[in-house]
Formats: sequence, C-alpha cells, structure tokens
Amino acid sequence: METNPAFNKYMDSYFDYLGHWGSPSKCGLKLVKRKDGKTLAIATEIYRQNPGSPVTEVVEYLATQILKTNGETPESFIFIEHTPDLGSKLTFYGESFDRVEFEWSGGKFSNPVWTRLTKEQVDRMMED
Repeated sequence: METNPAFNKYMDSYFDYLGHWGSPSKCGLKLVKRKDGKTLAIATEIYRQNPGSPVTEVVEYLATQILKTNGETPESFIFIEHTPDLGSKLTFYGESFDRVEFEWSGGKFSNPVWTRLTKEQVDRMMED
C-alpha cells in the first residue's frame, strides 16, 4: 500500500503547517488561480511524510494558514481536501475529494462542512 503520494496534477509542492499543540505538520498543496479571480487550494494528505496532524483533523487551521500565507481573502478562496488512493481493496482507502466550506470570524476559519466531489468536478474547478 503506497503511503507517500508523489507530486501530480493535484499536488505540486509541500506546505508546512502547525498541527495540534503546535506540532510541525506537512501536506501536499496545489494552488490554482482561476479565471474568475478565485484561488483554489487543494490540500493533499501525505501520510508517512506528514510528521504531525492529519489534514482532516486540523482543516480549519490549515485552510487559515494557507489563506494568510498566500495573501488571499476568504471571499475568493476555495478549499479542497484531497486523500489519495492508497491502493487497497478497502473502499475507504480510495481517492477522495471534498470541498470544505467554513465560516470566517475573528480572522480565522471555523465550523468546517465537507461536501464530496468527483475527480471530474475538481478538474473542472481547476479549469474555471
């Protein structure tokens, strides 16, 4: 079972972030500047390469850090959580994409809500 995703269409750099209790953490990241002026951020879980908190567990903090690091505004920021295929026969280890929407308050994201997307939907979002 592959647990170290390679750079690909959905991940072209690493992003270091602070996880639970300030623990150093890392995910894959792809930022796409869309034609409509919005920025699409795709955060990929990288499993064994991540020494700290998983993306899902700190998603609101991670999204806030990506937004601020890249000088984006909450109104023009779209966040996708990506879990790569682990090559297992178990379906919950398959590739998944979720759009995560948040409330913005006090200079940070909170109250995440996940909506499952298909790979094709994410591909279209990257082209818009």
